[in-house]
Formats: sequence, structure tokens, C-alpha cells
Amino acid sequence: MGLIHLFIGLFFIILGFLVRSFPGIIAGYNTMPAEKKKNIDMDGLSRFLRNGLIIMGLAVIFGYLLFHWAGWTYMANMTLFIVAFTGGPVLMLASAKFDHNPGKKSKSHFIIFGIVVILITGLMFMGFMTTKTQFSNDTLRFTGIYATEMNIREIENVELADTIPSIRIKNNGFSLGAVHKGIFTLEEFGRCRLYINSGKGQYLIITDKKGFRTILRYKDNHESQAIHQKIEKMLWKTF
Repeated sequence: MGLIHLFIGLFFIILGFLVRSFPGIIAGYNTMPAEKKKNIDMDGLSRFLRNGLIIMGLAVIFGYLLFHWAGWTYMANMTLFIVAFTGGPVLMLASAKFDHNPGKKSKSHFIIFGIVVILITGLMFMGFMTTKTQFSNDTLRFTGIYATEMNIREIENVELADTIPSIRIKNNGFSLGAVHKGIFTLEEFGRCRLYINSGKGQYLIITDKKGFRTILRYKDNHESQAIHQKIEKMLWKTF
């Protein structure tokens, strides 16, 4: 997650300088009628947006480093969302003071921002939903974000473990705090499918006949153990 914070923080900073150097890229300005453009304080607006975006970029980078140094991993990972959801609305609301056009201000950008916030919030909600393992005949289905299913005959081995190798790369997944879901590359294991719902509990490792692993983790070990026992019983029936 640290690299993501670094890249997005730098993106905010670079975008701030671009907005100041090329104010025409500000959303809505190019499509605005000439008579309305005259009533926009572009010098003040571009300077304000530049400073705001630079502050947001620095807050993302140094906020992550500070929380990570303090050992607050969850807050470190949440820094990006906190800065985006507070800094974005503040910039949009405060930038209205540079528009001196008479009449009602357009609210289209607030609507767009609201839609984006709803989509991101929905994605986070789905990401934090606990993955359920459902059984239907000879099929296992893992619910929630990055849902998938597998046939019991594809399974070579199932086991419980206290630890797994560290995550090296997130290939395609959701990762925030102790929650990791999707396809990740792990040291020693290689590419795996993770449904890590908690920072505590044993890992349930399901290995298929091609060596690909699906790894689940629940805060309640009883859930992992119950799934483990049920899969073992289903495997015995296939012999």
C-alpha cells in the first residue's frame, strides 16, 4: 500500500503544478461561454487549487509515513481516503468564491463528486463484507467481492495454518488494513486467491490440483475449522 500512497500523493502534487501552469484544464472552464470566463478569477483559482492539491499530496505521503511509523497500520492505509474525502469537497466548495458570475452556480461537479464518493464507499463496504463459503452439491462458492467457485474434485489438499508467506504483489484485488481479497502474489506460494477477512485467526489453505491456492482467514477460528472439516468430508466422498 505504501507505493500507492506515494504515487497518488505525487500525482496530486504534479496535478497542482499543472493546474497553475495550464488553468484551462480545470473542469468546466473550456466549455464555459466567453462572457462567463471573464468573470472567473483564474489567477486566484489556479493558485488556490495548486496549493490545495500540493497540500493534499503531502498529506497523503507524510500521513501514511507518520501512521506507519507509529504502528497504526489501519490509519496509515486509510490516509488516502481521509484526504480525498475531506480535501476534495473543501477544494470544490471553496473554489466557488472565484466565480463572480451572477445567478445560481452550477452544481454538476458536486453531483459527479457525490456519485464518485458513493461508488468508492460501496466498493469499500463490499471489500469489508465477510466472505462466506457456501456448499452446493460438489461445489464451493466464495461470496462477496471477487466471488468465485470451485468443484470439490479440483481440490488436492486443504489445511489450517498459523502463518502464510508475506504478500509480495497485489495483482488484482482489494487491500486495506488487515483485509486482502482478490489475486495476490505471495513469497514461496506465488499467485494465490485471498479472502483475508481479519488480522487474527488461522489461515484455511485450499490447494487445487494445479497448485493454485485459495486462502481464507476469519477472526473466529471455529468458522475456519468448520469449513475445513466439511471440505475434508466432501473430499473423502470423492474417493
